[in-house]
Amino acid sequence: MPAPASTSIPHVRGPLFVVFNLGSGAGDADGERLAIEQACATAGRELHLLRVDDPQRLPAIARDAVQRAQAAQGVVVAAGGDGTLNAVAQAVLGSGCAFGVLPQGTFNYFGRTHGIPQNTGEAMQLLLHAPVQPVQVGRVNDRVFLVNASVGLYPRLLEEREGWKNRFGRSRWVAFGAGVATLLRGYRSLRLQVEVQGQT
Repeated sequence: MPAPASTSIPHVRGPLFVVFNLGSGAGDADGERLAIEQACATAGRELHLLRVDDPQRLPAIARDAVQRAQAAQGVVVAAGGDGTLNAVAQAVLGSGCAFGVLPQGTFNYFGRTHGIPQNTGEAMQLLLHAPVQPVQVGRVNDRVFLVNASVGLYPRLLEEREGWKNRFGRSRWVAFGAGVATLLRGYRSLRLQVEVQGQT
């Protein structure tokens, strides 16, 4: 969750390295890209847009963004849904780089939790001018998560939802239909062992 204003750090003025997932949200990638470019041009801010057209390449592109941001004392920005944000945060955590978010997914839980507008133009104004705020980050088996970490039915719902979206397009109704279909097929229970700070 955002820290109180007294723990904020001054805004980072370096260039933005935006990891831009073309497959996130409603699919208006050109409109989102234009909004990002216009906001940076108006603010006189250097921009490097790293497009992700294949989800398999997302971790590598995120690592490249971090390396470039470290060299330029810049900011790594994730533009996409919650999955994109998690993948980019995985690369950013511990790097010393500031991390920015442009929510563009179907649900945008992280953006909504932290008051980041889904409208890209509005989110860009926050990104360009607001002070940096710390947020809580979790890890499970060394994998970063920003909102929640799940096993069992929920990740299966998400995985099958992505398949439906690839076939029928991205919308809340498609996500809802995919969820219902997954639930109707049934699922098995899991037995888990959890270790937290050395305690099982």
